[in-house]
Amino acid sequence: MAPKKDRGLDPKSIAINLATIFLFLLPFLAYFDRDNSMNYVKGVGGAFLVALLVPPIGWMRPHPYTDTPGNTPIGYKAS
Repeated sequence: MAPKKDRGLDPKSIAINLATIFLFLLPFLAYFDRDNSMNYVKGVGGAFLVALLVPPIGWMRPHPYTDTPGNTPIGYKAS
């Protein structure tokens, strides 16, 4: 069982998960509400921008066994 610190509950993982959920819902929202479809596209783009800017800044999801320095989850302490 993995330690509690690397279960994907850091802010970066949560932001990526929420942005991905919005991306999944986008075609359904755009189909049923065509008047506001561009607003939904902008919302999804904004969600991915927030996910990109949440520390550690970049496109990679943090994980404890990374080779990239600074890409560990917030609060993770190697034992």
